[in-house]
Formats: sequence, C-alpha cells, structure tokens
Amino acid sequence: MPKRNNFYRRNKSLIWAFLAPFFILEGIAVVMGVQPFGDNSFLIVDALHQYLPFFADYHDKLRSMDSLFYSFHGGLGYNFLGLWAYYLSSPLNLVIVLFPKEMLNMVLSHLYIIKIALCGLTAAYYFRSRDKKRQDISTAVFGLCYALSSYIVGYSWNIMWLEVMMMLPLILAGTDRLIKKRDGRLYCAALFFSLLCNFYMSFMTCLFLVLWYLLYDHKRVKDFFVNGLKFAGYSILSAMMAGAVLLPAYLGIMKTSSAKWDFPKDLWYGSFADLYCRQFLGTAPITNSVNDGEINLYCGILTLIFVLFYFMASRISWKTKIKRALLLLLLFFSFNMPLLGYIWHGFHNQYGIPNRFAYLYIFLLLIMAYDGLLVIKREGRQQAWKLCISCGIFCMSVGIASLLNTKAFDRKVLALTTAAVFLYLVVFALYDRKTLSRRGMVVICSVVLAIEVAGMAVYGFSENGQVMVSEYFGDTKNIQKVKDKYKTGPDRRMELMKGKMLDESIWHTLYGVTMFGSTALGNVVDIMDDLGFYTGINEYLYEGATPFTNNLLGVRYNLLRTADTNTTDFQYLDRIGDINVYGNSYTTSVGYGMKKSAYKWKYDDVNPFLVQNRLSADGFGGNDIFHMIKTAKPKTNACKITQSNDGEYVFENTASLSNNMIFEIPVTEDGKLYFHFDGSQVEDTVIYRNNEVYASGRLNAQCIYLGELKKGDHITVNMKLKQDDLMSGVVRVTLASLDEDAMKDLDGKMQQQAFRLKNSSSSTLKGSVNMEEAGPVFFSVPYDKGWKVLVDGKETEAKSLGKAFLCVDVSEGKHEIKLEYCPEGFKEGIVLTALGWLIFAAVCLRKRKKSA
Repeated sequence: MPKRNNFYRRNKSLIWAFLAPFFILEGIAVVMGVQPFGDNSFLIVDALHQYLPFFADYHDKLRSMDSLFYSFHGGLGYNFLGLWAYYLSSPLNLVIVLFPKEMLNMVLSHLYIIKIALCGLTAAYYFRSRDKKRQDISTAVFGLCYALSSYIVGYSWNIMWLEVMMMLPLILAGTDRLIKKRDGRLYCAALFFSLLCNFYMSFMTCLFLVLWYLLYDHKRVKDFFVNGLKFAGYSILSAMMAGAVLLPAYLGIMKTSSAKWDFPKDLWYGSFADLYCRQFLGTAPITNSVNDGEINLYCGILTLIFVLFYFMASRISWKTKIKRALLLLLLFFSFNMPLLGYIWHGFHNQYGIPNRFAYLYIFLLLIMAYDGLLVIKREGRQQAWKLCISCGIFCMSVGIASLLNTKAFDRKVLALTTAAVFLYLVVFALYDRKTLSRRGMVVICSVVLAIEVAGMAVYGFSENGQVMVSEYFGDTKNIQKVKDKYKTGPDRRMELMKGKMLDESIWHTLYGVTMFGSTALGNVVDIMDDLGFYTGINEYLYEGATPFTNNLLGVRYNLLRTADTNTTDFQYLDRIGDINVYGNSYTTSVGYGMKKSAYKWKYDDVNPFLVQNRLSADGFGGNDIFHMIKTAKPKTNACKITQSNDGEYVFENTASLSNNMIFEIPVTEDGKLYFHFDGSQVEDTVIYRNNEVYASGRLNAQCIYLGELKKGDHITVNMKLKQDDLMSGVVRVTLASLDEDAMKDLDGKMQQQAFRLKNSSSSTLKGSVNMEEAGPVFFSVPYDKGWKVLVDGKETEAKSLGKAFLCVDVSEGKHEIKLEYCPEGFKEGIVLTALGWLIFAAVCLRKRKKSA
C-alpha cells in the first residue's frame, strides 16, 4: 500500500491529466446519448463516410486473419496497406478485434476519448519534465488545455490524427533529453510511433521539429552541430524503424490526384484579426470548412495571458523570447498565407480541413504559458503586477481585434472573454495585495481554467453534433444476409444504388466499385470520370453506371432500399428485410480479352457515351451502344444564356433559383434513355418523369438512367445554379438512347473472351481465358506496380489500359493467368525496418551498459 501511495504522489499530476479529460468526455458521451448511453456516435463527417467503412474492412481482415496487402471490398480493389498506413495503423486500433462489427461505432467513439485523454497525459508529462520539483494541479490543467483545445475538439473525428497529437509532447521531451543528456531513445521511439500511426500529420511535426531545433537554446556553436548530427541521425533512424509502413505509403500516396503540385497563387486568405479572434472563449469549433482561412485555436484565456506575461518576465532571456516569438509568428502567418499553408500540408491542398498544423501553434502557446507560470512559482509576488498588465494588454487586443474583425463578431464571445479576463485579473490583484498565497492563486487560476476549458469542450461537442447509429447502420444485418445468400466476388460485384454514407459498400465489405478516400488512385479517378461515374478529387462512386460499364466492371447485383426510387435497369430478384436485390441480366467477369486496338482507345472526352462507344469498337469490335439525341435549348429564370453550341451553354445568372435552367425532353420513341450534364456551377438538380420526381440532389457529372420510357412520356430537368462570386459558367448536356441490340451483340463478344475466375483471395486472382487472337486481357482492377502477373506460369509484364486498368498481353489460344499483389516498396521497407530496429536495439543496449 505505501508503494501505491508513493506512485500516486509522484505521478498524480499525470494521472489527473488523463482522468480529467477522460471523465469530462465520458460525461459528454452520457449527456449526448453516445453508445452505449444512447443511439449516437461521435464519428461525424469523414469519420462516417470514410473511416468507419475502412475500420469495418480492417475488422474483417483481423477477424479472418486475412492479408493486409490488398482488398476488393471497394474501389474495384485497392492497396489496403497504403490505406492502412494513412488511416488505421495505430496499434491502439487493434482493440476492435475484440468486439463484433455491430459495436464498432461504440468502440471507436470511446477509443477516441481514450486517445484524447492520452494527449492530456503526454502534455502533462512534458510540462512536468520542465520542472519536476514544482508539479501541482497546474501541470494537469495545462495538459487538459491541450487535450480539450478547440483544435482537438473540432477535429477529433479524425481519429487517426490523435496519436500524432499524443506523441508531440513526448517528442519534444525527447528532444530536450537528447540535447541535454545526449540520450535520444525517447525522441526516436516517440517519433517512430508518430510516423507509424500517421505519416501525413507527422510530416507537419517533423517540419516543426526542424524549426524547433534551429531555434533551440544551444549553449555553444559546437553543441549545435554535434547535437544536430545526433538529432538528424535519430530522426532518420525513427523513419527506418517505420520503413515497412512509410515506404509503401509514400509510393501509394504519390499516385493520388492530390499528389500533383499546385502551388496557390493568392497572397492571403483573409484578416489576421479573424484568426486572432478564433482564440477567444465561446468560439465554436469548426469540423470542416471549404474556407481554408478557418481555424481552431482556442486553448484557454489564461494561456494567452500567461503568454503575454512570458514576454514581460525578466527571468526569461530576450534571446529565448525572440526565438519563440519568431516561431509563433511564423506559424500564425502560415495560417493566413496560402503558400506557407500549402507547404505545411505536405505540398497538398487542404480539401475542406483547414490549418491541420494548428496543434503545433497551440502546444507552443501552452509551452510559453507554462514557462511564464514557472516564473511566477519561482519569483513569487513581485511578478504579480506584470500579470495585471498582461490582462490589460490582452483586453486591449480583444477590443482591437473585435473592431478589425471582418466577420460578424458574436457579442457572446466578447462578453465571455472579457468576463474571464476580469476574473483572472481579480485573482491576480488579490495575490498582489497578499490576500491570496502563491499556491492559492495557482490553484484558483487552475480550477477556473479547467472549468473554462471543460465548458468549451461541452459547447464544442454540442456544436459538432453526433450521428444516429440506427439511421446509418440499421441495415447492416439485412445486407449481411444478402451477402450470405448471393455469391459475390471480384467477378460478381455487388453495389448499393444509394448509400447512406459515401463508402457504405465498404462498410458492408461488398465487392464494390465505390471509393472515397485520400489514397484513391488519381488515374482511376480520371478514367471513371471519363466513363461517366461521379468523381471528386479523391473519390469515384458507383453513381453513373450503364449496362456496358456494369459488364466491364463485373457488377452483378444492385441493392436498393424499399424507400429508394428504382433507378437501375437490373431485374428484380429478391427482398430481404427492407433491401431489394436486383440482378444484371448479363453475365459478368473480372476480365475480358480485347483487341490490340484497345490501346488506341481515346478516352479523354467530356461525353461519356462517346467514350463508351469507342471502347466498344476499339476493345471488342462492337457497334455504337449509345446514340446521341439533340436537346432543345433550356428555358431560363434569372439566368441568361450568352452562347450555345451543340448542348453546351455559356450562362450568367443573377440569382439562385430552383428552376434557373429547365430542360424539356419529350420522348419520341420507346427505349431506354440516359442523361449526362456537366456544370460546376450547378448546385442542385431535380428530374421529373411525367411530372413526378424521379431523381434529385447532386446529379452533376454522372450518367443518369432515365428509365425504360414510352413514346409520349416527358422528362423535365430543373437545375439550380450557385449564388457566389462567379454567377456564370458553362453547362454541357448530353442525351443518349441505348441500342439494346448493339448491347446484346457486344455482350456476346465480351463473353467469348471472358476471363473465367477459378479462385481468388484478397490479393490474388487465378483463372483462364481463351483468346481468338493475340491481344490484351483487360481486368477491372486498378493498375498498380504491386501486381505480379503470371501467364501459363511465366511472369509477364503488367500493362495498363487508359493508365488506370490492369491488363496483360497474351497470344492466341487458351491461357492460365494468375495475379498476385504485394505493395510496391513493402519488401524494401521491411529491410529498412529490420535494420532500423537492430540499430535501435544496439543503441539501447549501449546506453544500458553505460548506466550500469
């Protein structure tokens, strides 16, 4: 028992730095009905649309002891190791294997509470390391400020980032130990763990570390260079130790659309006063924003007061103050300078999650504030007047910033911030007049700061909102029953026509087409756009399929909920629960033999029906499967068409109305019609079939099946245009009819040389093909250098069609083909990791012998 008491006494600040945010967040979970206390989940935004589906695929692999190299459960197939390195690689995530899939929402919601609490623990560890003799409640509270900063509250749904936030304090503590004690083990281990868990956010930490070291208070010039070599050496060693993850991840991310360099041209995002005001009490955190000038910076009003005091404290050298000020200003300017922000984000655009590196600024503020607090603890009451002046200066800055703010400034924020400053001022005044002891002042300020930060956390999570689990995941069991009943695989893919979240097919581990994620291959995104599917920077969805692309990509089944409008041309098969199953009337395969002329396929065109016709002809010798139909010029409201040319309309609009553009499409003969339009300024679309709503929402840039129509039917398309700075743009419209006879003939040609899949696993495909003439065998699998192709047992060069799909050249006749996948760079990464760990073990052994 005495040993336990001693342990608690020695580490109570660390223990409470973990427990305080943990209990606060668990209390929020109870109040907000997060599972198991209700039906909600903390996992919002992309955590809903991406991360949970990826965790489901990971869960499936862990439970089945499957390879982590590849997965066919989305995107036609994807490099799972690369995605795992970006989203899932934290060892803490392995806890999901202990729970059934139905509990993933609950487990991850509380796992991220634990991760946030660990951020508080590691921050407190760093603050304690700066002055072990004076650890008290303030150490735990400053850890709480980091854990519940508006950055972590607002961006907490990015569950894969939290380990990087968690490791930053340990990395900086390790840097101190490396420089002062010549011991780099903590630095190396913490940086390794950060790189292992999320290499992208760790890039920002590494960039910060270089600046931190350059501005560190080195005692001598010689120390700067000697320690610099050790700093570089241990940094490289940590990267080597994570090589098996980093190398494949880097090679994978460089193939995405976002890997293209696109330096911003604007000088500023907006006002610096706007940024400064984001540090005030009562500012609602942002979870995502298309405005890259938005930011989460709140970490306590007392923090800002102590930072001002830091610059007034005579005990801290001006040399140190100037260095910290330079680093702080560089970070602050980076928030408002697109070029610097672009560099901090790894030479990537921010894509709706602005200023991801703000955690560095926040922790730097807390370091400076804590150093200011240490001065108070050491010098006592003689510094109290400077604290009062700091409050005055901060009040003036609040007033000036509120006047210069270019956005509507909430009076509530001004009132709360001013009230907090006044309260701290009263405490400092009482301390100055000897009414309060030094310890009493520190305790009261710490308690008030803790209340302030906890209140902001409650407010922040209430503003973030939650996801109702039953609404988004209530069909999981029924879709599992569908999977159990119908045989699926890479050659018999199954897709949801209307997913409740973007990657829902991955959540259900269907063999699907859809992929929304930062590791989506750029060339695949481009070709899917050319074929008429909905795409974005890092996504391609199943929305936009036609009979030809369904056959080409091996889609055998469509799933619709009973409440969904039927927009598939598949045939009804079955109903399980509220899930309707539809089947493709054609036979599908994962691959097809093509003509040599397929390599001449011209796919870069704005008309997807023309692109598909060309592939029909070049790849299979088929006829045109789509015939273009001219559309009449649209009627307009609050919109003027300035130029038109064969379905392309240049316009200017003066307002945003639901019927800015109205396309009337009379049906002149029986048949199946498809519609496609492309216009970046189209905000919303409603399609009416015989005056009834047929489809609505985001329908831009995808092939839309209008149904099997009869002569005399009528289609109306209403487009709503955006009201923004442009108020002008271009809309391209294409209407096409399906030639069913040509489609049946094309299907026959495809089946003659279809790849017959014999067996498959998550990273292998094996089967045969009978070629009537020499040519490529096309696979509806994304081209990746990780694929190894064996034709009749002999390794053969893998090629690509359209720079996106895997194919291999074979001669006339029957051939056995086997595809095997190993992520590019994995073998070399394993060698680096083994070598790195051997070196690290040798370093640890040497240190142990020296200390013995």
